[in-house]
Amino acid sequence: MNALQIVSRKIEPITEVQTRAIAYLTGELSKRGFRWLLPVVLSSITDPLWPDPAAGEALKPLEVEVYGSRLRLMHSMILHKQIAVAMGIDRLFILSPNVRLEGREADDGRHAYEFTQLDFEIAYASMDDVMSLIEGLITDLFRELRPLVWETFERELPRVRKPFRRFTLEEIREEFGSEEEASRVLDEPFWVTDIKREFYDREDPERPGHFRNYDLYLPEGYGEVSSGGEREWEYEKILAKIRSSGLSEESFRPYLEVAKAGLLRPSAGAGIGIERLVRYIVGAEHIAEVQPFPRIPGIPAVI
Repeated sequence: MNALQIVSRKIEPITEVQTRAIAYLTGELSKRGFRWLLPVVLSSITDPLWPDPAAGEALKPLEVEVYGSRLRLMHSMILHKQIAVAMGIDRLFILSPNVRLEGREADDGRHAYEFTQLDFEIAYASMDDVMSLIEGLITDLFRELRPLVWETFERELPRVRKPFRRFTLEEIREEFGSEEEASRVLDEPFWVTDIKREFYDREDPERPGHFRNYDLYLPEGYGEVSSGGEREWEYEKILAKIRSSGLSEESFRPYLEVAKAGLLRPSAGAGIGIERLVRYIVGAEHIAEVQPFPRIPGIPAVI
């Protein structure tokens, strides 16, 4: 795709849907007492995305030198959300730009290496609190956008019902073989829980080896749209998990300093991928169709 092909696309109707979706979601969170934080783009710390099974070990953050310090482009603001909660901001959200340079094999129609998440966090919340919040937001958003989407794209958004079905990762793989296959087979959004991944996702204190986290999947093969979990906040547990993952303690030094001082508080949250959500709503085949300036793994950016 060259610059003229990019400019000649009819993307304005998609941006109308995106505008309405973001306005609705941020408006609802604001009404519920969430504080809107502005994003961090460069930081000394960011989400390692490892050992998340969905991430490649080679997926490392980009680094730049800024005034003598090495800073990283943001993978996601999960660690910053925890620190913001430590500052006393009990309910917060951010439209957070993320950069994740994944391999060419990630060009499956739903990956972009530069994208935006609606990231939010709630002090002292449980996984059930956050899952219920997301279910309500998605259900009401689909109802809000249904007339516009039908009129513009002749696409019928499903009349989804709460609560969404829940599966553990073990259950989903036993029944469907994979999360992606379940996304193709099931006709409504569903949850996958209990996923072993990064050090900040809380291990169930009553069930060692199990995790209080969750991913939301969309039907029609559109795959994962949201990921979240309860957070670890105790220094010794965080440190032990960083070490067992083979990660560098120095890479998380400011975060660990806050944890060691006992300032982190229990919280839970999630991120919703804006482009993935819009792609599903409008029925786009590829995520590049909903990005004015596509950022697709393995494909050079034109503009």
